[in-house]
Amino acid sequence: MTACRLCPRLCGAKRTADEPGLCGVNTQLGFFRIGKVMAHFGEEPFISGQSGSGTLFFSGCALGCRFCQNYPISQATEGVFRGRIYSESEIINSIEALISQGVHNINWVTASHYSLDVIKVIDQLRMRGHRLPMIWNTSAYERVETMRQLDGKIQIYLPDFKFFDDSLSAGLTSVRNYPAIAQRAILEMHRQQPLNVFDRDGHMISGFVLRHLILPGHYRDSLRIIDWIVEHLPADIAISLMSQFTPFAENLSRLSDFPELSRKLTTYEYQKVVDYALQRGLTQVMTQQRTAATATMTPDFT
Repeated sequence: MTACRLCPRLCGAKRTADEPGLCGVNTQLGFFRIGKVMAHFGEEPFISGQSGSGTLFFSGCALGCRFCQNYPISQATEGVFRGRIYSESEIINSIEALISQGVHNINWVTASHYSLDVIKVIDQLRMRGHRLPMIWNTSAYERVETMRQLDGKIQIYLPDFKFFDDSLSAGLTSVRNYPAIAQRAILEMHRQQPLNVFDRDGHMISGFVLRHLILPGHYRDSLRIIDWIVEHLPADIAISLMSQFTPFAENLSRLSDFPELSRKLTTYEYQKVVDYALQRGLTQVMTQQRTAATATMTPDFT
């Protein structure tokens, strides 16, 4: 690759050790840096099921949230990203090992900076006869042009609409224009998979679920996201409102100007957002128990 244009940053990096992308990628086309490959049980019940979601947690990230729950692999430590480098054949072998364990789907987490190679892997898996649903698990910081290349390859979209306010985005990530970009990407993902379909055991096999992690001290921004959803998406859209924000000691130094993020979400804040979503007429609102706000929801990336 001579000039990467996969994500909204359009940084034009060669993605080599000498010239990595702003997302942190320093592998050539055909290779991936992955922090964890596992059967994951921390997704919504109809995603994880009884046998888990076959999940690949990719290293690096174009968005760079300062409070990231997967920070050990999403962001560099002393200039080094955690994770093992996989070739295309190695990643296919790893996915087939997950399939042999009985996972319900293949879950690509923060994989947009590898999307061209992901498409090749999905095509190879289909050629080998594997028919499990493919999940695109994303921050929604995506180029619509890149998302259109995934049309027909991805059966389930799990975007997370993080912020509505530009200044909040600028303060908590490395980009200011996240809200507008995310809105366009979310609408494109919903266009591709507008209907939720489940198998006889209640596992999702195609569809769209919009997630939102409510941040301590910022529930009013969440209310603006609800307003946008009501205006632009159907009332029966599946919404997952998450209360699992967990402050990690390693992140606190980067959040000194956001002291409210040194604590967990309160019941009052969470319930305000849930009640507002219902009041605005959304009919498929999924909620979390407060006990979800623990480090056990985050895989061990060491």
